[in-house]
Amino acid sequence: MPLPIALPSMITTLARRPRQSGGAALVAAILFAFAVVAPALATPQQAPNSRVVLDLPAGYTPSPLFSGFQNDATGVSYVILEAPVAEYDKMAQGFTPDDLAKRGITHVEKGSLDRTDKHIYMRARQKSEAGTYAKYFVLFQTADQTVLVSVNVPTLSLDDGSVKPEAIEHVLATAKTTEKPAVRNLFSLTYLGPFKEAGTLVGTSKVYTLDGRLDPDRTGETRSAFMVAPSLDKRPVADPAKLATALLASMPGYKDFNIGEPRSITIGGLDGIELEGEAADEEHGTPLYLYQAMLLGKDGGYYRLIGIATPRDKPQVAAEFSKIAHSFALLP
Repeated sequence: MPLPIALPSMITTLARRPRQSGGAALVAAILFAFAVVAPALATPQQAPNSRVVLDLPAGYTPSPLFSGFQNDATGVSYVILEAPVAEYDKMAQGFTPDDLAKRGITHVEKGSLDRTDKHIYMRARQKSEAGTYAKYFVLFQTADQTVLVSVNVPTLSLDDGSVKPEAIEHVLATAKTTEKPAVRNLFSLTYLGPFKEAGTLVGTSKVYTLDGRLDPDRTGETRSAFMVAPSLDKRPVADPAKLATALLASMPGYKDFNIGEPRSITIGGLDGIELEGEAADEEHGTPLYLYQAMLLGKDGGYYRLIGIATPRDKPQVAAEFSKIAHSFALLP
């Protein structure tokens, strides 16, 4: 299965808020989640921590990891990303064969949905170690939001007829928004040290900064931050130490990684891997201290707790990252 690139790219965004806050970067935040299906007798369901409503068939439940729905019997899911209304054109620029090919997404073709709003609907394919996946996604604009709904399905399920493309397209055609989000907290942190909650990304990922703001005072500014980011699927993790190291050492926007040895940990009843390391900001070369705890979900997937400290803040916050991470607990 292809690794989701959402979480590392978002931690880059929260720590440095790049000048190009949309486009391919935001599209990438959702394209690698897994997925799908949709038969008849659909019922409108509002996604957790989201304003988006989808007409879904029986068997779908709100995901415990991301903003969207999953069907444990079929292993498919719908994943939702919401952005400001002004981000539509920037995100739409990422839906080109060339940009998608950079993310291993091929056979890209535009499709049509029974929608009257401003939208883009595309189909594509992606190869992975687990097989080939068909991808379906719609980007649409409402009066006050930009919404991306991503759906993926193993091609084997299409070949044997258990999943129908027409059913997927029917669900995507029904996607709409309501006035208020359905708030559902998945986890808690009982200790934050000097950090304050700054906001939410991709529904269930939370960001914490020293000033409690998502955006820095100056565009492109590098700053310290902490983030809790669930994976966008429930894949089993065969080698946690290897995956944790690879994820930390491949965060977009950074270079010259020097990652320490992984340590086994248990936090909130979840086993995991703790890492420390260093890197440099790709744009300015600013040296940064990195911390990560990757905790394994009991039925698949993982939770990444990531800390980034600038040289100025490191003496104050570096030791706090582990304390914050060890206060993590899943909510019932």
